[in-house]
Amino acid sequence: MNQRIIKTKLIGKEELFNVLALGEACKLPVLLLGEPGVGKTQALLDYAAAKYNYNFSEVKKKTFVIELDEGTKTSEIKGRVNMKSLLEDKEYKVDAPIADAKFILINEVDKGTSGVRNTLLSVMRERALFYGNEIKKCDWDVFTGSCNLITDDEADNPFWDRFVLTTKVERIGNDKMKTLIDKGLRLGEVQLNIPTMEEIEQVKLPKNHMNKFLDVIYSEVSDRSCSYLPLLTKAVKLVYGFEEDVDTIMKTCELLSPSKLSELASKLESKRESLVRTNIENLPGVIRGNADNNEAYIKTFLGSIFTELAAMSKMSTYKNKVVHLANEVYTAIDDCDITMELKQICFNDLAKSIDTADPFTSGGSKNGGQSFLNKLNGRIMDLKDELETRGAMQEENQEKSESHSEVGDDDTWE
Repeated sequence: MNQRIIKTKLIGKEELFNVLALGEACKLPVLLLGEPGVGKTQALLDYAAAKYNYNFSEVKKKTFVIELDEGTKTSEIKGRVNMKSLLEDKEYKVDAPIADAKFILINEVDKGTSGVRNTLLSVMRERALFYGNEIKKCDWDVFTGSCNLITDDEADNPFWDRFVLTTKVERIGNDKMKTLIDKGLRLGEVQLNIPTMEEIEQVKLPKNHMNKFLDVIYSEVSDRSCSYLPLLTKAVKLVYGFEEDVDTIMKTCELLSPSKLSELASKLESKRESLVRTNIENLPGVIRGNADNNEAYIKTFLGSIFTELAAMSKMSTYKNKVVHLANEVYTAIDDCDITMELKQICFNDLAKSIDTADPFTSGGSKNGGQSFLNKLNGRIMDLKDELETRGAMQEENQEKSESHSEVGDDDTWE
């Protein structure tokens, strides 16, 4: 399987890169939703750069980015007649950069006119541009559109259904922003699995689980999305590296119909797993709702989750699942806009509950347990360093304030 390392200064965008990898593997268009400045454009550029080993002249040639508005003409997508060829060589030739691009990003895609959207549909669906009797093939690897949101009056427009993969790109949390301000941008790496179509087709999925999956989401997704269900679920297993079929199907549900996760969990998972997952889904709300005045309740709620994870880790049936559930807890905590002090307490409690469990120690090399524990401990150390740095700065500012207050009205600074 092809593995690609993305070098990026974007923080917390691993999920976004995984979705782009899914789009490339399945040849499906991806829609990125999010307010300006959250990294939608930069993510695609970083993703494209990795494909060409950071040869930026090649990246520029193979990437097509355009920002639509109400005045964007269809010709800006379909291309324009090459007048030199027409006048000098008497040859009718259309220059269409989008046709030669491997990576396409249509920013503000919601602002396109009906003519522009119809042209984009042919690029997404038929992977071609049509000029009367002439057809120009489009050879994209990743096609993405982006906008702030899909408004209510636009929600039923069939245009959006062409984007089988849709992901919300969130702002980074307040504490991560403070770290960014303190330490500046740093180049990080994200490793991705990008399977070939042949590798995807070799994946086997249990028919009974897939039938239950379809039963649950059928009322929420279109026939078009349903038709891609086997392909997308198999690709999710490889891109995310899941070992368990249930985890694979749950992740696919999260991408296609997140509102159906709880219902699907009740049909695919044991009651014990389903209860833990439900508590994890409720965790962000519990943390946000009690962060200001009831940290004791947060600790109690977390403690119930951690107790279950510790108990499940001792059972061979749940060993692989515990790692994925712990990852979900980690993400839920890290994405919450709470103080670094409270976040550190939550992570410390999580580490204490699992650090001696088999899936996260000697037995965790294959299922990602050791890797997760390393990530968790690394995050705890980062928070510790950040809090110490902030404390030192506060002490320094306090000393300066006290020194300043000792200077009388008639005194002057040298």
